[in-house]
Order: sequence, then C-alpha cells, then structure tokens
Amino acid sequence: MNSKNKDFLDILVEISEIMNMITDIDSLLKRIVELAKEYLQVQRVSVMLKEGDCLKIVAGAGLNFDYKDFKVKIGDGASGKVAQTGEPLIINEINEPNKDFGYQAKSYMCIPLKVKEKVIGVLNITDKIDDYFDENDIKIGKYLSSQCALAIERYNLYEEEKRNEKLALIGKFTSAIAHDIKNLLNIVQGYLELMEIEIEDNPDIKEYTDSIITELKLIHGLTLDILDFSKRNILLKKEKVLLSELLNLITKHANIMLRFTEINFEIYYNSDIELFIDKEKIFRVFMNLLSNSIEALNEKGLIKLTVEVDDKLAVFEFFDNGPGIKKENIDKIFDPFFTAGKIKGTGLGLAVAKEIIQAHGGEIGADSVEGEYTKFIIKLPI
Repeated sequence: MNSKNKDFLDILVEISEIMNMITDIDSLLKRIVELAKEYLQVQRVSVMLKEGDCLKIVAGAGLNFDYKDFKVKIGDGASGKVAQTGEPLIINEINEPNKDFGYQAKSYMCIPLKVKEKVIGVLNITDKIDDYFDENDIKIGKYLSSQCALAIERYNLYEEEKRNEKLALIGKFTSAIAHDIKNLLNIVQGYLELMEIEIEDNPDIKEYTDSIITELKLIHGLTLDILDFSKRNILLKKEKVLLSELLNLITKHANIMLRFTEINFEIYYNSDIELFIDKEKIFRVFMNLLSNSIEALNEKGLIKLTVEVDDKLAVFEFFDNGPGIKKENIDKIFDPFFTAGKIKGTGLGLAVAKEIIQAHGGEIGADSVEGEYTKFIIKLPI
C-alpha cells in the first residue's frame, strides 16, 4: 500500500473517530481543518459558511490574519463562485497569486459544502507545498467537505431538537400558570375599574389607579405572550381602529410609564386612517418596544414614534437614542429567549411581537448603530 492510499485510509478513520467524539461544532470544524492542513500538506485551510448573501470564515488553520469579520460576497472570487454554482474549483501552479481568500494563494482547491444538494458554504484548501493537487488530494478534499457539511447538519438538527424539547417543556408548565395569572388579573382589573367610577372627582387617587392599570396591562401582556408562544398560534380578533385612537392609547400609557424619568416621548403621523387590526395585540407590541427602550435609556433620553401612511401601508418607526444593539446581536433579537444581557424580561417579547405583526400580514425589522440609536420598523397593511 503506497503512502497516498495509507494517508487516505488514515484520514477516513480519524475523521470518523472525531465525528463520534466531538459534539461541539466549533471544535469539530477546527479539528477537521487542522487534519486537512496536515494530510494534504498545504499552508492554509478554511471553512466558510453562508451568512445572508455573503460567505464568512468560521474555522481556519494556518491563517495569518484576523478572519473574524472577513466576508466574501456570493458570486465574487473563487470561493464566492463555488458557493454560487455548487461546483468545485481546483487550480494548480498559477503565475499570479489569487487574493480572494483574504491572502495570496498560488494553488487552491475550493469545494462546496452541500446538505441535500443545498450549498451551505465552501471548504478552501490553498497553497499546496509542491504547488500541485493530484487526484488523491482532490478525493480527500471532497471527503473532508462532505464531513464538514454532515457535521454542520448534525449539529443544527441536534440544536433544533434541544430547542423543541425546551419549548415543549416550557409550554406545559407556563400555559397552565399563565392562564391562572390572566384570570386573577382580570378580576383585579375589574375591581380597579369599579374604583375609578367611585373616585372620578378625586384626581390624585385616579392618578394612582391609572398607574396600577398600566402595570397590570404590562403583566397581562406578558402572560399573553407566554400563552401565545406556548401555543405557537396567534389568533387575531380584528376590528376597525382609528390610527389616532391607537396612538392616544399608547401615549396615555407611555406618559404613565415615563412619569418619573427624564425621557421625552414624541409621536408624529401624517394622516389619520382606519386600520383593521387586533387592537390589544398591536398595543402589546408597542408596549413591549416601549418597555425595552425605557430600560435601554436608563431614565434619560428620547423615544419617538413616527407613522407614515400611504394607500397600502402604515409604516411605524419606533426610535430611541439609547446605547443601541451590538452588531453581532441584531439578527438574534427576534429569537425566542434571547435577552442580550437585559436585567428584566423573558426574551419572548420581540419573538411574539414578530409573530403578531406577521399574523397581520405585516413585517417588523430593526436597525441600530451601537452607541447611537435603535429603530424598529413595522409595516402593517391597511
């Protein structure tokens, strides 16, 4: 048996062993690229995964630069074209070094990572020490790419299974508790409404009852978030609501919540229209955004709600000039249980808000610059 065949058999055995031993995806990919560098006698190896319309390096061996923020647009360069076409690219002994990898490379092998024919990334193997990839090298490269893709798929399935188990467990416990809390809150709110009738001529006491009702609405909204999320089904009770009516309701409760802060709350809208919405659920969405902004601002700053209306959409922009959201977290804020270090909250508010808006046929997104502002954009069909 020659050394090439022995190397290939060795790598088959070793990769099979580490696939069974290592469950952490980062450690697994790191070990695979190290093996590729060792067995193929190359200077550099990297695994790039799709992230939106770009490729991002997630594991590397022999890379002499900080690749944390290095990205390649899909379709650009060698790796970008391989991700786009799904076809491997092998180049040997070129005269002009290629810079598509974040460094110069004279010989390289780019192989797509595929899961059920779907390209999820690429494996880059560059700078063969003797500047020549033979058939056996290509065979090893393709095997490594298939194992990387398999490892990623297995990890994603494992994480999805853990998440589903967690959600099922949470659903069982929280649904019953939330129902009981909701029923008790309804009773308390009923008595408060009776008290309001009795104290109409006493503005000082009414101020206190208004504050209690606002806090009860927030607690009530939280229990409904838990119930909606545990059922994973948003049921809407739509009615015709004037935009001004919704905004006045939001303003009333915002003023109560901001009473003892130095936060200014401003509302602007260009025309009053009739919306066909579930008023209570849309109110909950804005109460959640308001609560998040108040916590972020730490009692001083600006919160602004602007509404632009055309003949098809009502576009709400909810802005605060707080510390903003970290760049690496902006794509995670609508994920269930993601709190990004918040002191309060379950991490369900924005996840349920997104489901509520989507149930209305609308869209919600976020834009933020760390240290400057956070802005949520909600588009609701009229």
